Amino acid sequence: MAKVLVIDDSNFQRKWIAKTAQSLGHTTVEAADGQEGLEVVDLEKPDCITVDLNMPNMDGLQFLTNLSGRADAPSVIVITADVQEDTRNQCLELGARALVYKPFRPSQLKEALDQCLGAEA
Repeated sequence: MAKVLVIDDSNFQRKWIAKTAQSLGHTTVEAADGQEGLEVVDLEKPDCITVDLNMPNMDGLQFLTNLSGRADAPSVIVITADVQEDTRNQCLELGARALVYKPFRPSQLKEALDQCLGAEA
């Protein structure tokens, strides 16, 4: 399966997302904010990333902006409670492959991971 990087400042949310991805057969690595997430991307070379939007140090939009300039950037799923259309559009413009809204069902994350990973999943 794939390696999924889970970026969220909430330890509970990180563990829930990681546990859900692991139940689908993926391995996971975690980061507590966007800055740490960028470091983990370089170290771990994940196949897919889930990222929250509202985080300290570097939020999800800043993370997407930093990642979007990279030629080898993995696919990104934004997992957020922000359901505004403007935010959704901004995430997609910055390269997010999918959005999942909190609270989510495991089937919604599975669908987004399948979409992100395509034939790799």
